[in-house]
Amino acid sequence: MHDMVEEGLKTLNGEKVNIDEFGKLLNESWKLKRSLTTKISNNEIDEIYASALQTGATGGKLLGAGGGGFILIIANPDLHERIRKKLKHLLYVPFKFDNTGSSIIFYQP
Repeated sequence: MHDMVEEGLKTLNGEKVNIDEFGKLLNESWKLKRSLTTKISNNEIDEIYASALQTGATGGKLLGAGGGGFILIIANPDLHERIRKKLKHLLYVPFKFDNTGSSIIFYQP
């Protein structure tokens, strides 16, 4: 998984960002993590992730820990609305890449 970081950076920092390739890389990382232990995920997370993939997402990543957090779903922008509809029972939090680093925010839907 460590070796995948450099490949991910190249995918995102190249002349043309290839979101599909980045999603596939995250999906590969997810499969590797899932093979380490059964405690990486649970049925609910697995169902959400599978639904996103079935609806066109190419990958995703769990963010946060300890029974709370987010699932980051990677997909081409033309599929975002379709995936949001499929996962409408979940809170959607908009996201974008930013080069300024971490910052404290307040989100209110």
